Amino acid sequence: MSREHILEEIDSLDDKLTDLILEYWKQFAHFGTWQFWFNVVFFFVPLIFTLFFIDRKNIFRICFYGYSFHVMFVYLDVFLTRFNYWDHPYFMVPFIPVSIPVDGSFVPVAFMFAYQISTNRNRNFYILTFITSVLITTIAFVWHKLGLLLFYKGMNIFHVFLLDVGMSILAYWFTNLFVKLNQSVKS
Repeated sequence: MSREHILEEIDSLDDKLTDLILEYWKQFAHFGTWQFWFNVVFFFVPLIFTLFFIDRKNIFRICFYGYSFHVMFVYLDVFLTRFNYWDHPYFMVPFIPVSIPVDGSFVPVAFMFAYQISTNRNRNFYILTFITSVLITTIAFVWHKLGLLLFYKGMNIFHVFLLDVGMSILAYWFTNLFVKLNQSVKS
């Protein structure tokens, strides 16, 4: 097959997939379902919580950490969804291939506050990451039982725990790197 033929086939299948996802959303994940509103709550409540409780003196560093976590978590979610390791069968927006409430709000905000506590109160970040990961994994277990998170190919809740810990630590190291780079410029 030529490159052009393969690209045409990909585009054709992508159009069909988009149509199928939209049809699924219209039938099973629309505004009239509890799953849709569950997602809306898990998206907006953490963001509102952030507006009230984020440390404004360190807002850039805390948000940089949260943004780093968010970006890595979205890429991870896209990869795991694309290769059928997990799936979020109910979504807020049918055209975005990730769970916006999980990747864009709830999980990053939870880890942002763990980071904020560790830096502001001089607590061990790694212990807080472990505790936050246990809490997030417990919630992911409930989502799994409610059918909001599906696992395939041997993926399980323990893997979610490990991924949470790993993403949190990577975001922490990444943030510390940029904090040090910023300090070296000011020196």
